[in-house]
Amino acid sequence: MLTMKLSRHWMLSLMLLSTGCGGGVASMDYGAVTLVPATGTVTLDGQPLAGGYIMFESENGMFSDASIDDGGRYVLQFDSEVAGVTPGSKTVRITSVKPPMEGEEDGVSENADGSRKVTERAAERVPANYNKASELTITVTTDKTTYDFELKSAGE
Repeated sequence: MLTMKLSRHWMLSLMLLSTGCGGGVASMDYGAVTLVPATGTVTLDGQPLAGGYIMFESENGMFSDASIDDGGRYVLQFDSEVAGVTPGSKTVRITSVKPPMEGEEDGVSENADGSRKVTERAAERVPANYNKASELTITVTTDKTTYDFELKSAGE
């Protein structure tokens, strides 16, 4: 399930960041990491994939991700502090709705008073071959910073 996979990746990313270079995200040595700015647009059947989510995942489980805006545009984030993605081979995963974060339950949210409520999650419009079972692969290089994706709901 994508939610469990993303949760494991978030946890792995946080563990790696917290165990390296002095013990926390605040002490991350960004100079030791090569990052490439990466932006682009995502469309589904010719229309912007507004409100979607995109992730560039490395073979080692590290990833950069972004929310997709109303115009279908995204800017990848390495973490909450710095934009970019590490160079190399990536599997690209794209969803029409942002998956729950670590500790969040799918379809459950918290009210202002701390009580929990069940919310209906929007149906996934992007075929599995672009997300859970993604067949999208790219190679991020320092000389290319724009990555556009034109998805088809038929999964072509």
